[in-house]
Order: sequence, then structure tokens, then C-alpha cells
Amino acid sequence: MSKKLATESCVHKEQEPGVISNEMLTKAIIEQGHKGEAGRLARMDEIQLESITVIRLEFQNILKIDHLWVLKNLEILSLAFNKIDKIENLHRLTKLKELNLSFNFLEQVENLDQLVQLRTLSLFGNRIKKLENLDRLEKLVIFSAGKNKIKSLEGLERLRFLKDLRSLNLAENPIAEDENKPLRLYVACLLPHLKYYQYVLIKSEERESGKEMFTRELQDILENEKFEIIERERIAKEKADEVYLSKSFVEHLNGHQLFESLFIEDPDGEALLAIGEDALELRNEYLTEAYTFTQQIYKIGLEQYERRQKEIQLYNRCIEMERKKAQKLGQDIINRFLEVYNRVCPGVKQIVIKLGKNSLQRSDSPLTSPSAHSMQPLLDELDLAKDEFNSIFEDSWHTLMSIEMQLFERTEEGNSNFENTIKEMTNEFIELSQAQFVLMREAEINFSDALIGIVQQFVTFKAASGHAKDIPRGLQESLDDKDVISNLAAGMRDHHMQVIDAREDKLINRTRNWVRELCDGLQKSEIKRNRAKVLEITYFLDHHRQLFYALFEDVVPVKEEKKRLFSKVHFTDE
Repeated sequence: MSKKLATESCVHKEQEPGVISNEMLTKAIIEQGHKGEAGRLARMDEIQLESITVIRLEFQNILKIDHLWVLKNLEILSLAFNKIDKIENLHRLTKLKELNLSFNFLEQVENLDQLVQLRTLSLFGNRIKKLENLDRLEKLVIFSAGKNKIKSLEGLERLRFLKDLRSLNLAENPIAEDENKPLRLYVACLLPHLKYYQYVLIKSEERESGKEMFTRELQDILENEKFEIIERERIAKEKADEVYLSKSFVEHLNGHQLFESLFIEDPDGEALLAIGEDALELRNEYLTEAYTFTQQIYKIGLEQYERRQKEIQLYNRCIEMERKKAQKLGQDIINRFLEVYNRVCPGVKQIVIKLGKNSLQRSDSPLTSPSAHSMQPLLDELDLAKDEFNSIFEDSWHTLMSIEMQLFERTEEGNSNFENTIKEMTNEFIELSQAQFVLMREAEINFSDALIGIVQQFVTFKAASGHAKDIPRGLQESLDDKDVISNLAAGMRDHHMQVIDAREDKLINRTRNWVRELCDGLQKSEIKRNRAKVLEITYFLDHHRQLFYALFEDVVPVKEEKKRLFSKVHFTDE
């Protein structure tokens, strides 16, 4: 009895908790990567975690989501069949398109707001009790939360904001068990954009039946979401405008934002403007003048952005055209290779069959026997087939590699020309914008000089008329020290100049960083594409070569006979 218990404890020994680490990630990447020759070539290079786009960490006994931030370009992630009880630490994976957290111990849907590119989400087989925190995943297409503990329809209406949602699965939840309120009909009428529920096409009759059965519920939902829809549209437009202006490098320059920021945390300017109407009137004149300059920068930014976009589109068209041309040439070479391969292989198979029959019909005779001599023409035919295959193999390999190398060189040349052009454009944009910032600095100097005069006149007048007490507290010291007003104006001017300089530097730095990142990205992308293409060519040809070689393995069934026969067929792995 004790032996049986001991055996069972060994068989069912608790697996050690899995911790997501570089070691676990590297191991998974290698196991899930290319196989054969392509895998060998890929493993020659050091694994770059930031370049990985797909990884599956399933059945690893993982307790906590962590350390995945190193995979910053990850697009597909599976953490299914683990022991995770909380969705966390995924906010940096902003490029994630597919997330599988099925069969874990999750109790709440949370911390997914940053995954705005997510298209597929599976939470099947968890312990979730409520649908929540999903309405920001506006690109979600497929969502599965079946086999959970969802008891209430509350939160389901939030999926109406996911206009791209096409497939939903909530099977094996308590809410799916109420026969009086079929969940399928409720979902069909609630989510008009949805096409599939439980992977079965929703019929128009089901939508109509749902509308009749859940009329009141739908009316309440429509009434409650009316104002939220308007607010969401407003926010979406603001975000779209902000993104557009940000890409133009002129965000917060389309209004009075820069001017207003001059007087934030500006105690010296506040003290000078405290004299009242005359100073405020001067400030408004400065505001009007500054708005002219920022509007000019704003318009230049939009115009230059459109010019850059046209140049980028032209570049993309040229590159795409070159790639299509190379692809067609490559496909012609592949077709020619396959034509020879498909013609030669059946002939080799027939020869192998004949050699096998001959070897079985004769006894273990020396190679000089009549039977052996009768096999010689077949061996000669094998030699010819081998030579023809090797010839087309080598010719195809060299030609495909040559086409790829020429494409790579032309792309590199195109990238260099594009980089020079885009740099010229951005330098022009920077110079035009700098000219407006110069004018704004001049306007700031004129404003501060004029303000000094107005404030001095105000203080002098108040002191001479016996109303010194009406002088603002921040200017009282100017009665005894004439330099106070000049010092305040100098402090204000320095602060304003720093703000203007900072905005100009931001525009310049972001523009130049964008050019650098764009050009570096194009170069890295081309290197990555080139490597992938080389691997693809190598894998394709190597795979067919191995298939061809395999035909020669069973020339004769007897090992010694095979060795004797192949002493005449020198088939080397070139």
C-alpha cells in the first residue's frame, strides 16, 4: 500500500511554478522557430527578443504575467493552460493583435486598455464573473469568454462600442442557461455588427426575434448610451486631430496654447500685469501678434506634412514595384526548377523500382555478372538524372540569390535617395518654422520693453498723485528702487524666452528624430526582409534537394548490394 502511494506521489508530483524569464522566452522561441536548414541558419544569429512577433508559453505552470516587456514588438501571445489569476503587466505590448489567456484562474477582466491593436481575445475557461473593461478595445474582432462564471447580462451592452466585433462566444456560462431569455437572441439584437455567435452565423430571423423579445431592454440601452456616443465621437475627433497635428510636429500651435503657456508659473509677469487695463491691453496686442506667428508655423507644418506623405507614398510605390518585378523573376525561376524536378523525380522512382527488382532476382553475384551488367544502364540513367537535378539546383540557387541581391542593392540605393530627399524637406520645414520663432522672440522683446514703460508711468503717476497705496504689492519696492520694474521685466522675458526656445527645440528634435527613426526603420526592415528571403530560398531548395536525395536511399533493399551499386554513383551533398 505504501509503495502504491509513493508511486502515485511521484507520478503526480506538483510541477514547479513557471517564471517568465529570458531563459524561458529564448527556449520557447527556439522550439517554435524554423526547423531544418532554415532553423540552423536562424540559430547562427543571436536571438533578438525585440524582433519576436509570436510566442506561445502554454503548459508552463506560470503563476504571474511578467517580463514580457522585452518583447516590445510582440503581435501574438498565448499564455493558455497556466495558473495565472490576474491580467497584468501587458500595457507595454501595444502592438499585440492576438491574446490567448484561456484555461487559467482569472476572475476579472482588467488592465487591457492599452492594447488598442488587439483583434482576437480568448478568455475561455476561467473564473470570470462579469464582462467589464472591454469597451476600449475598438479593433477587437473575435472575443471568447465561454466556460466562465458570468451570471449577469450587465456589461454585455458595452460591447456595442466595439464596431469591429464579428465573433462572440459566451457558451457554458450561467447567463447562457436561462431558456426564457435565450442569450443567442439577446446578443443577435444587441450587437447589430456581430456576425457569429458560438461560431455559428447569426440569421436575420434571430435578430428580429431578439428585438421582439428584448424590446424594453434595448430601448433602455439606447437611451442610456445616447450621450456617451456623442462624447465618444468628440473625444475620437480630438484624438484624431491631435495625432494629425503631432505627425505634423505642430501640436498645440493651432490656437493660443503657446502664448498662454508663456504666463504659466510666471510670477514676474503676473506682478507687472497687475497694474490693470493698460497692461492687459498690451498683452492682448502681443497675443494677436503671437497668434499670427503660431498660425504660420501651424500652416507650414500641415503643408510640409502633406508633402512628406506624398514623398513617402512615391517611395513605397517604387519599392513595391521593384519587389513585384523581383518576385515575378523569382517565380519564373521557381517554376522552371519545379518543372525539371517534377519531370526528373518520377523517372528516378521508376529506375529505383527496376533496380530493386533486379537485385531481388539475382543471387549475391559479383559485379561482373550478367545481371550486374544489365543494371549498368540504369545506373547511368541515375547519373544523368542526378547531373540534371544538380545543374538546375545550382542554377536556380545562384539566380535567385542574384535577383535578391540586386533587389537589396536597389532598395538600399532607393533608401539613400529617399533619406536625402526627406532630410531636405524637414530641414526646409525647420528653417521656415525657425523664422517664425525668431519673429515671436522679437515680439516678446517689444512687449517686455513696452510693458516696462507702461508700468513705470503707472507707478510714477500713482506716487505723484498720492495714491501709492494703489500700487500692487509686487511693485511697491519700485518706489525705492527704480531697477525693480526692469528686473521683473527681465525675469518675465527670460521665462518667456525659455518657453519659446523649448517649443522650438521640441519641434526641431521631434522632426529630426522622426527622420532618423524612419530611415533607420526602412534600413532595418529591408535587412530583415532580405534575411527572410534568403532563408526562404535556402529552405525551399534544400527541402526539394532532400526529397530528391531520399529517392536514392532504397535503390536496393540489401545493404551490401546498395553499397556496391552506389560505389558507382558518386552523389555528393553539394
